[in-house]
Amino acid sequence: MRKQRLAFSRRELKMLAKRLMFHPICMRVTLLLVGLQVAFVGLRYLLGATLTYGVASLAQYGDTVSGIYFNSEGFSILFRMDLTQMVLAIPVTYAQLIRFVVFSVVVLLILAPIRLGVMEQYWSMLRGSGEAGVRPVLRWFRQGGKFGKAVVVELLLGAGVRLAGILATVPSLYLFYLFYTTTPSMAAYTTTSSLLQIGATVLAIAALVFTFWLHSIFLPVRYCLCAHPEYSLGQVFSRGLDSAKGFRGAFFGFRLSYILWFLVSQVTYGAMDIFVTPYTSLGGMLFLQEAARARQGEATPQQEEQDPPQGLE
Repeated sequence: MRKQRLAFSRRELKMLAKRLMFHPICMRVTLLLVGLQVAFVGLRYLLGATLTYGVASLAQYGDTVSGIYFNSEGFSILFRMDLTQMVLAIPVTYAQLIRFVVFSVVVLLILAPIRLGVMEQYWSMLRGSGEAGVRPVLRWFRQGGKFGKAVVVELLLGAGVRLAGILATVPSLYLFYLFYTTTPSMAAYTTTSSLLQIGATVLAIAALVFTFWLHSIFLPVRYCLCAHPEYSLGQVFSRGLDSAKGFRGAFFGFRLSYILWFLVSQVTYGAMDIFVTPYTSLGGMLFLQEAARARQGEATPQQEEQDPPQGLE
């Protein structure tokens, strides 16, 4: 059986996405989403609804061992790094934790329907159909079925994938713990220490790759919902996951090609998402659109003259 291939290369799909991202409608709805995201980031810091960490000198903690320490106001997570004479500390008060959880829930309930509404507008652009503008985005709040499905899907892609990623880092954290507890100084550094350090680093990188891969696996579910908001949740998940069938590895590689853009988004606290969100989202939608065509035999890489995907003219 011949391996399925897309009619368009990765570079061609990304060029098409770049052309579309500067469409006035695309920029307008993206500005709504990104503006709210950045506002929520600032508001989170103003309200103290964040969980922070710090690095302190080992001398400040004396003989205190690594662990979780509770008190009447909250708890602290300490991780000794004797080799570097430093301590990683994560202090959390109960009030801070409550603010973090409540604020995160509020942000989810507001941004989930808006994000899906914006993605729906992206799909409408690709199809060349549907009502365009900000008003259709806001309808995701007024229609209960859409609202609930948007929250569930975004909860999975946000909290669900992050939780899985945190669990995936446990093995690497354990090896780092063994490394620092068995290597208090360079004089105690042995071959075992080197193996622990290398193993912990490899597992940490593997956890990051796993988290990114998991997000890529479930991302088509979001695209499926915004393309077919009339679907039930069961249909959204089953058809969304099937939309990358035969191309999951290629889709992961395609998403990985945007890695520098994702890093730019992180270091700018989402401000650059005005470009990153439409560029990466439209690229992903175009990829899945072409994957569907390849599975159906509608296009082959041997075609001498290839027409662009429907709705891109």
